[in-house]
Amino acid sequence: MTHQLIITADDYGMCPEVNRAIEECLAAGALRATCVMTNMTDYADAAQLRWHVPQASIGIHWTLTLGVPAAAPTQVPDLLAANGQFWPAPEFRRRWLARRIAPEQVRTELQVQYERFVAVAGQPDFWNTHQNVHVLPGLFPLVVEVARQLGIPAMRSHRRITAPRHGSPLRYHLTHPIYWLKGQIIARWVATAAQQGMRMPAGVVSTPGYGPGKAAIDRIIPRVPWPPANPVELVIHPATRVLPELFGGLTESRLREYEVFRDPTLVERLAVSGVQVVGFEVLR
Repeated sequence: MTHQLIITADDYGMCPEVNRAIEECLAAGALRATCVMTNMTDYADAAQLRWHVPQASIGIHWTLTLGVPAAAPTQVPDLLAANGQFWPAPEFRRRWLARRIAPEQVRTELQVQYERFVAVAGQPDFWNTHQNVHVLPGLFPLVVEVARQLGIPAMRSHRRITAPRHGSPLRYHLTHPIYWLKGQIIARWVATAAQQGMRMPAGVVSTPGYGPGKAAIDRIIPRVPWPPANPVELVIHPATRVLPELFGGLTESRLREYEVFRDPTLVERLAVSGVQVVGFEVLR
């Protein structure tokens, strides 16, 4: 049986080092999707992706926790720290749960980021958020609703396809009950989004025990509990060099992913393992 895998590179537009790495990985063939941060400095490079890699799925990577807003600061004051930049993810989550962020300000920022995307790359093929910031009570359905209103057809699933380095997925769930419980809650939210018409892969590959990054893909693939029929998504974050001020905890792993996923032999290695790389177009 052939399994379908969508490999997605997040963070296009963050900086030239990320853009060039993603472009090389797309050219190599195994990477078939990327998503764009339109509030960041180098997002306009996405204009050439539609021409140079027409087979790739290009999505929007809505960002609320890094950089400056696309909207006017006066329109989104709840989202901003004193320095005019977005609150870091932990503070954003705390403020959202404390109801100190107006939902309409989130809608405004998502809308303006979307308009920037359309201006350079047309309609997004799919959507997700930086640092999965929308995976919060009340915020998840809000972002799904905005995406539906904007006509974006697909999204990241967030159902966890757990491929632990050691032991079985069942054993990992039994020994990490909070991880399992959170996964069950998110799966219910995702099911509701699917009922509302959002297309998505079966889930996203989670790899506990491998450390940050997915550079160990040759060892990960045999561990994936493939669901029937639908493709699964593997998320990577390649870069040509380390920029700690932007990358947070994902530093050296970005370099390792860059080396692995720009290798043109990866497509054939995956095919030998029974894996076909695809984009979000298969969800249609």
